[in-house]
Amino acid sequence: MSQLRSGDSALMQELGDFPDDDLEVELVEKECRTVRHSVPEEGVELDSHVRDCVQSYTQPWLMVKSPSLAVLSDDSSRTLTSSDFDLRSGLTPDPRVEGLLHFSNHDDLDRFNQEARQVNRHPELFALYPPADEEDAVEIRPIPDCPKEHMGDRIIIRCQAIKFEIDVEPLFATLALYDLREKKKISENFYCDLNSDQFKGFLKPHTPQTDHSTLSRAAIFSITYPSPDIYLVIKIEKVLQQGEISDCAEPYMVMKETDSAKNKEKLEKLRNQSEMFCQRLGRYRMPFAWATVNIMNVISTATLDRDTTDSDSLNGKSSSLEKRGQLPRRNSERFGTMEDQCNMSAFKPATITISTFCKQEGDRLSDEDLFKFLADIKKFSSLQRRIKTIPGDPLFNHTARPVACLSTELIPVKPLAEKNVRPVKEVLEFPSSEVYVPHSTYR
Repeated sequence: MSQLRSGDSALMQELGDFPDDDLEVELVEKECRTVRHSVPEEGVELDSHVRDCVQSYTQPWLMVKSPSLAVLSDDSSRTLTSSDFDLRSGLTPDPRVEGLLHFSNHDDLDRFNQEARQVNRHPELFALYPPADEEDAVEIRPIPDCPKEHMGDRIIIRCQAIKFEIDVEPLFATLALYDLREKKKISENFYCDLNSDQFKGFLKPHTPQTDHSTLSRAAIFSITYPSPDIYLVIKIEKVLQQGEISDCAEPYMVMKETDSAKNKEKLEKLRNQSEMFCQRLGRYRMPFAWATVNIMNVISTATLDRDTTDSDSLNGKSSSLEKRGQLPRRNSERFGTMEDQCNMSAFKPATITISTFCKQEGDRLSDEDLFKFLADIKKFSSLQRRIKTIPGDPLFNHTARPVACLSTELIPVKPLAEKNVRPVKEVLEFPSSEVYVPHSTYR
């Protein structure tokens, strides 16, 4: 229609005349899983460009449907048509079809087309092409859905307890997923505080207020590309204190809470020291220990309904699973027969007890060092210099749907749950490979 101002008005009147209902334009509200869109807080001054970008994530979709109109655009954003009125700036025009718009007798036109179809016609045209496979048959593609936030396979991990042979100080857990094959960290950290009220009292001067989201003890992890080499890594930290890390871990390796008569005075001394360090350095942390669980081993074991027993390895085989039920197994068409055990379509809840933690040997455990340890665990199924936990106490529980959930932006997810319910956090995924979907949410 923009070409109607062209000099060839007679031709444009013919070509530009199309029904008014040939284009369908409608506004479609964007789907929002949470109680509100994830946007900057009200009152925050934003650059005009940023403000327009944020609005693009919340405004309705503008859908334009055209049953019959097809337009192609070149690099210069100029419309290309099959006539020559707009191609006089140097492009070679296609030859004009003479008599295209002239009135013709329908019988004569049908007879002409029938004769034209018989010219230079191969007697067995379709015999030249092999029959198509049923899987490659042409299909009519439906209108695509509006872009939406990508989600992989989701699992819920609940932290139930963290207990060592002695209980003398507050401990803090950090959970994250790692892909050994891709050598990438594939999730953000989930921080969990399972300390008793007594130990939380040690840190009260440094935490006068506690946000409701920090009470979470369960996380929803998303896995877009399941693999047998995906590990859940649990890192344990403690309040910063004097001395080397190895010295701070020594009491956990040689003392037991059950030997109260023998170690009563030593344990009381350690608790007093811990309270003192918490008062002075309660806002600072130091690494303490770490452990791993092969997530896919846990899922495949729960899905296949087979019994597992405790062993000394640190991968998924080292976890004792309480079998809750049986689920059917289906072959994975995406990853082939070698990775059939990566089926995450469904599995029953399973409780994992980790009986062995590795002592932290340096100021920090880099991802490069961690992948080396994971490779050794997968190859040799053992590591030396371990810190043992109290046997039989469950640490993690793979469960079903959460009751109250917070998105990765800490916004409540619909439907809302009752107030004062301990929330479940969604953990942001870092896919190991590119996910080709539009970015439809502001983060």
